[in-house]
Amino acid sequence: MRQKFLFPILSLAFAGLTIFLGYFVQRSDFQVFITAYAAFFGLYVWVVFYLQSHFSSSQTRYLLWLGIGLRVLLLFSIPNLSDDYARFLWDGHLTVAGIHPFSHTPAYFLDNQIFPSGITPELFEKLNSPGYFTIYPPVCQAVFALAVWLFPMSELGGVFVMKLFLLACEIGTIRILEHRRAPTPPIPPIFSNNTSFFGGMGGVGALRCSLLYALNPLIILEICGNGHFEGAMIFFLLAGMLAIQHGKIATGALWWALATASKMLPIMFLPIVWRWLGWRKGLVFNAIFAMSCLVLFTPILVVLPNMLDSLDLYFRKFQFNASIYYLVRELGFSKIGWDIGAYSGPALAGLTALGVLIIAWRTKGLSNVELSESSKLSGSLSTYLLFALFLYLSFSATVQPWYICVPLALSLLTHWRFVVVWSGLAALSYSHYEGGGMQENYGLIVLEYALLWGFFLWELRRIIVRKPPQISS
Repeated sequence: MRQKFLFPILSLAFAGLTIFLGYFVQRSDFQVFITAYAAFFGLYVWVVFYLQSHFSSSQTRYLLWLGIGLRVLLLFSIPNLSDDYARFLWDGHLTVAGIHPFSHTPAYFLDNQIFPSGITPELFEKLNSPGYFTIYPPVCQAVFALAVWLFPMSELGGVFVMKLFLLACEIGTIRILEHRRAPTPPIPPIFSNNTSFFGGMGGVGALRCSLLYALNPLIILEICGNGHFEGAMIFFLLAGMLAIQHGKIATGALWWALATASKMLPIMFLPIVWRWLGWRKGLVFNAIFAMSCLVLFTPILVVLPNMLDSLDLYFRKFQFNASIYYLVRELGFSKIGWDIGAYSGPALAGLTALGVLIIAWRTKGLSNVELSESSKLSGSLSTYLLFALFLYLSFSATVQPWYICVPLALSLLTHWRFVVVWSGLAALSYSHYEGGGMQENYGLIVLEYALLWGFFLWELRRIIVRKPPQISS
């Protein structure tokens, strides 16, 4: 009798919180936002880590469908927690008008009073970086253009098309997580020959992993709510890993190229994948990947310097919700008296690249570990990628909440769960928008990363002593 009413109540609770956060809460109302988000995240943790163990597989699949339904509810909202969608529409209008979106900054059009169809002062006012060239790769630009072409006069219509594309990607991601094969053998150590630092999936089942993704409030709100294309990159990335699992190296490389053409981040993983696959297979993978990227990026090769210019400014000037970067910056203030971000940003990026190469060097791939055909996509490769990305975000000057979506998806192919905790803590960064301004709350930043690193170290300790984390049992 209790379960008879449980699922309708859970459905109404999840739906109500999704609608409230996706339609009514503004990011300037931080107290309202964080209260609702905390309720959403608490409900998510309760269902996935406590109630789910009492559910049958059919009941768990019902919750997976509920997660998809929550995303559908957000298809008809204009993003209220992010204004990036305005740049998406701006780029789309330029492409439809026959103007290369990378050729000029938005400020150029306003300064010269050039207004192609859809490019208006009203849309310009909604842009958050009007003085910078766009940084969105070809897959994103194609979706932007399609959205504007289908709905040239409707902001809501254009956003709906982009969200519909992301919804399809999200469904694909959930399906991959639901049906992926979990590895059983442990993988070799990365730091020492005596410490099994990275492990297999433990006792976490595929349905639990897919549910961890499907009901996660950060994923729901940032991808289908705010329209961030990390959702597309996650799907293409996992599809590429699934292809590798089945020994389809060429197909995996094509998916990986599509992931890169959605967000540039997967380029960082190439040395690790090469090492994992072995010299010959890795060479084939990278060659096909390079040729595919050449085709996909052909439309922007002529304006590539503009994109690189914006990326360079990103590393040198943009600062938001950082951890180690802020510690280095404060050290610069105390020792020198001014912001050393123009130097520390590229330096930390260089350290990230070095760290990724060290992880790649220590990676033990398919040629070094005896794995069955059913477990080629093991938690080991996912964990190598996860820690490379964690290193990148730890050194980054900008850590937007939606950036956490990618490591969260990767972590669900491993037994590491600290990123799940981070997906709850990342909401604290919205305090920076409180009152409609942009003033970072350093106390909450310290709280966010203190709790994150505390949980990570606790989880690391349990793995070192070879006890599986209690939270994923």
